[in-house]
Amino acid sequence: MTSPEEDFWIGSASRQAALDGPARDLHHAVLRRFLDSGAAPDLSWVRQAAAGLGLGDSGLAELEAADLVHLDGGVVAVAYPFSGPPTRQQVELDGFPAVYAMCAIDALGIPAMARRDGRIAAVDPRDGAPVVISVKGIGKTGGGTWTWTPAGAVVVFARAKDCGTDCSSWETTCPNTTFHASRDSAQAYLAARGDIDGHILDQPAAVDRGRRNFGSLLSGPV
Repeated sequence: MTSPEEDFWIGSASRQAALDGPARDLHHAVLRRFLDSGAAPDLSWVRQAAAGLGLGDSGLAELEAADLVHLDGGVVAVAYPFSGPPTRQQVELDGFPAVYAMCAIDALGIPAMARRDGRIAAVDPRDGAPVVISVKGIGKTGGGTWTWTPAGAVVVFARAKDCGTDCSSWETTCPNTTFHASRDSAQAYLAARGDIDGHILDQPAAVDRGRRNFGSLLSGPV
């Protein structure tokens, strides 16, 4: 049996799979736009892409209803695993411009989704310490060799306590799922944050969750 947290993250792929063909193609187009340009598409671009697929505004509405894409101020702000605004996690893949990830797990999922080696640059929210993760040899399986600096870095997986079932993941979980330079730092962070529920993921668990949750969004299961 999966935990509620696992159900949510795996749901990113399952929610995409539940879309009809044109809406799924529109989602793919939005994700590829982030990858290719390193920037969030605006509403006019999304509408043009939707029109090219025979969709009207209902296509974007379907992606929003599925909690896959959200706009703010006429620009895509959320397209899991990508963030339009800057975040603590920046991902640079080989051959692509740098992008921002919604959270630590999303950042780890981007190389698997794109099937590209790359580098994640993040900061520990407790004290601003840098955390850098690189992956080589990811290939078609989404595996590869991951190197974490510092060597003891971990991920805190957490969500806000005071938000009910109507709150979206980008409001409750994404801001609170973060890289930490050490397990001690992660434990201190959780102890000081009475407003969140969370636990610590070691490196293999965090990488595996990123791969499982986002690796299939562009090209099928990994």
